[in-house]
Amino acid sequence: MENLRKANLKDAEIQKEVMYNDGELALIDNIHDINALLPCQLEIFVIVLVLEGKASVSINGIRYEAGKNDLFICPPNNIVENGMMSLGFKGYCVCVSADYIRRTIPLADNSWNLKLLFENNPVCSLQPDEAKIFCQYYDLLCSKVRHPSPVQKKVTDALMLPFFYDMQHVLSRVARCDLRPFTAGEQLFRRFIDLLGSLYPKPRSVSFYAGQLNVTPKYLSAVCRHVGGQRASDLIDRYVSKDIDYLLKHTQKSVKEICIELEFPNLSFFGKYVRRHFGVSPTAYREQVIRGEVK
Repeated sequence: MENLRKANLKDAEIQKEVMYNDGELALIDNIHDINALLPCQLEIFVIVLVLEGKASVSINGIRYEAGKNDLFICPPNNIVENGMMSLGFKGYCVCVSADYIRRTIPLADNSWNLKLLFENNPVCSLQPDEAKIFCQYYDLLCSKVRHPSPVQKKVTDALMLPFFYDMQHVLSRVARCDLRPFTAGEQLFRRFIDLLGSLYPKPRSVSFYAGQLNVTPKYLSAVCRHVGGQRASDLIDRYVSKDIDYLLKHTQKSVKEICIELEFPNLSFFGKYVRRHFGVSPTAYREQVIRGEVK
């Protein structure tokens, strides 16, 4: 297990197959030799729509098969091996890093939900119109990446957001049929994320949210680590950082005004908070935005 190859978007074999790869998002429309990548342990989300033919693969020792209009989704940390494709196989493949998904779409809608949904059944059948929508997004993404421009990264990121949301809508139909009931911990986690996303400005203490949810801070943090893979305080910081990022990027408000709006006790504390999470001061971060150095 220690010597098992890790598959990510820097993988040399994946690089051979891709038509586009920016280190976070990769598009593959012609998978020639799937076994060149296997066996491996994924460090990325792999999403494949089968257009023609059939394919099969073993995930964590269990064999799965997919045919036309089947959507195959494998989250990170799964072991994939023994892949096979029929003659004439054709499929569209989108590979994304977990960090990219976290940054692109709200946490309540993303990686942990996908993992729960597909940990036991990574293959679901799409209706023809749903498969058509997937192909439309894929073809549009391909048309953009084939013609490089200074705004290519921004354009592809902008297109991926509605793609994720449309796919989430499709998968919600599958989830209603196939997803096991949420555990008490998973339900608490969802309530925490919903609460965190609904508040503005966002309190920064775990104890506040624990009080609102009628649990102890220790229990809330334990649930977050188990279900979401992160501490409650880290999740709070991520949401607060998104608010800071938006205000520094998209408003003309002064640093002091932002500090007050987000209810930081003083400018010094706010500056230290931004440096800790952004690596630079609020003013320096805004200057990086103006120079186009920040996505």
